[in-house]
Amino acid sequence: MKSMTGHGRGNATAEGWRCAAECASVNRKGIEIAVALPKPLAILESRIREEVQRTVHRGRINVSLSVEPTGSSPTGDSIVDRGAARRALVDLQALRNELQLPGEISIELLLRSPGVLRAAAEETPDPETLWPSVQQALQQALERMGAMRSKEGAHLVADLLKRVKLLESATKAIRTRVPAVIRQRRDALRARLMELGAPTPVNDPALARELAFAAERSDITEELTRLESHFAQCREALAGSEPAGRTLDYLAQEMFREFNTLGNKAGDAAISRRVVQSKAELDRIREQTANLE
Repeated sequence: MKSMTGHGRGNATAEGWRCAAECASVNRKGIEIAVALPKPLAILESRIREEVQRTVHRGRINVSLSVEPTGSSPTGDSIVDRGAARRALVDLQALRNELQLPGEISIELLLRSPGVLRAAAEETPDPETLWPSVQQALQQALERMGAMRSKEGAHLVADLLKRVKLLESATKAIRTRVPAVIRQRRDALRARLMELGAPTPVNDPALARELAFAAERSDITEELTRLESHFAQCREALAGSEPAGRTLDYLAQEMFREFNTLGNKAGDAAISRRVVQSKAELDRIREQTANLE
């Protein structure tokens, strides 16, 4: 189980270029991928998205990539285009021979020829040549981001398990309380009848029938059973290795609905207090599951 929050960096060097990748993720209901690339490498965006989607299933992922040349010229800030230098030399030799001029063609003259000497910043990387390095740097960044997401996810899982345990304890206490609620209703009904001047024996069929109707209207066994099933599903999802954030959010909504129905049907102050506490705990659970992949 992973959190949706994480960060990672990766680096790789090849073909005279240094590639640096950075990945950062935050919460989202689905998956969103934003990619920032140098213009010469824009053609690689679709491949980068595919790499991210193989690793991440939920969240907003911001990917940025930068490249810079690793080589340098003697001046430290320019490079020599060897192809342009050779072409310039051929042209100058042809001109010298055509005009029958004396002298040698110096390196200084070649370097002053247009296109031979240019700034390193003018160099543009070839996307296909650089892709293996870009992929390596990206995979490294995704791996480190995934490690951070897994570490935080483990803390979230531990916290959610504690909260599920609190809900289980509340549900058990409510189930234990049910027989006492039924007895209280029976006694309250008999007391009311006596106030009205119609005392009724304990084994009176009419009283038993009325109590049965009241018990049926306020029966919360079904809600308690469904809650216990949801708790088991929560534990199963939290113990798994697959993304389960959406599943847990759905289960939290269902548990909230069951507790709400249970509180309305029970009509007991002690049970109502447990229900209110449980609904507050469910709000915290939903806040936490919003951080899970």
